[in-house]
Amino acid sequence: MVLRKSIRLEELNNIHNNLINLDYWPMWNQFANRILSEEHGILKESQRIDLHRVVAQQLIEDMWLISKINKGSNPEFCQIVMNWQGQKINGRTSALAIKMLTVDITVLLSEQGGVEITAWWDITRFSRLLGIGSRITRRIVTQIFDDLTKYGVSEFSCSNISQ
Repeated sequence: MVLRKSIRLEELNNIHNNLINLDYWPMWNQFANRILSEEHGILKESQRIDLHRVVAQQLIEDMWLISKINKGSNPEFCQIVMNWQGQKINGRTSALAIKMLTVDITVLLSEQGGVEITAWWDITRFSRLLGIGSRITRRIVTQIFDDLTKYGVSEFSCSNISQ
């Protein structure tokens, strides 16, 4: 699955800053009302992040591992690759249809730049038969893309973060 969107350079700079700084995730990511991680601030490779949200009075935790971070110049870009580690609802493992999900987010910081999210996954045979596994993974990836390109374009600062 590949999602792309051209975005103005000023907004791309905001997206880059909001994506690379974990402290800003709750402001743009609908899946991340709260974040649990051993470290805050700038993301690091091998960092695990748990995105917490409450839906219908149930705590939902999406667990991710930042597997790779690449930055470059000429053209200037930032790439973050995340591997899904699972989901829990009220402490119980859920979303068992997904065996593996990798999300690759690339921000190309140039006048003709934009955001690209590439995702690939593996689902169980049973979920493939029922047609639910791919639907769930597409929804997760699309939500990240929509949130990043809609809410991530705003500039946030530390004063926006509630302590």
